[in-house]
Amino acid sequence: MTSDPTATIEAEAVKQPVLLQTAIVTGGAGGIGQAISRRLAAEGYAVVIADIDREAADRTAAALPDVGWAEHRGFAGDLAVGATNRELAAFAAETGTVGVVVNAVGISPKRNGRKIRFFEVSDEEWNNVMAVNVAAPFFLIREVYRHMPTDGSASIVNLLSITAKTGTGGSPDADFAPFLPSSVAYGASKAALQNLTASLAHELADLNIRVNGVAPGFVQTQMMGGVPQDAKLLGQVPMKRFARPEEIADAVAFLTGNQSTYITGISLDVNGGWLTC
Repeated sequence: MTSDPTATIEAEAVKQPVLLQTAIVTGGAGGIGQAISRRLAAEGYAVVIADIDREAADRTAAALPDVGWAEHRGFAGDLAVGATNRELAAFAAETGTVGVVVNAVGISPKRNGRKIRFFEVSDEEWNNVMAVNVAAPFFLIREVYRHMPTDGSASIVNLLSITAKTGTGGSPDADFAPFLPSSVAYGASKAALQNLTASLAHELADLNIRVNGVAPGFVQTQMMGGVPQDAKLLGQVPMKRFARPEEIADAVAFLTGNQSTYITGISLDVNGGWLTC
């Protein structure tokens, strides 16, 4: 009698141990952060939602799919402060080994959906964008790595942006591409985060902790809510639409899963064909 190879594979899968790891998602109460958190919960992680808004963090955590072995939890604080990230790392490690960190926290200030010109960016706006988009991810990685496994399963993913490669656009009425409503502060912060991602991939390689980035183009979130999806913007995107947050979560899930164990230091572009090799 010939055995069924499919049945054998399924039987082996049943024998695999249940995942007992924690995942941290910063900016987890935002549009992309929520989608990523739901995906990680579906993968079996106990998710810690870190956000500046405590009520939103707790509400998001409570709405995640049950994993059975632990509760999802919210964490609130200013992630641009090093000590806050030390508390966050310890808080997440109370549940279990921190297997995944996703830095989805980020801000992109605009004026009624329109970009802020470089000469309009105040000192406070510049410093705030750099603190949230660059310093906060760095501070968390600096504090949390010691709570992560060194068997090759640990993964860190930073949310980058197409602006890290293209730069931001010209004036709001410019007739040349790229047509992007983000300010120079945002573009510069994401370029810095992309470099930080590559650098930390090198530094953490000896601990078998992977560090990668996901770089979206336009995504339909509250951050882009005031930006019109007109022909000028969508004409740059071969697929002619904004991404759904769940499509960004799919890319994150790949980089945190077992099919990417030899991938580190990359920027995975998810932009509908906007940038191609």
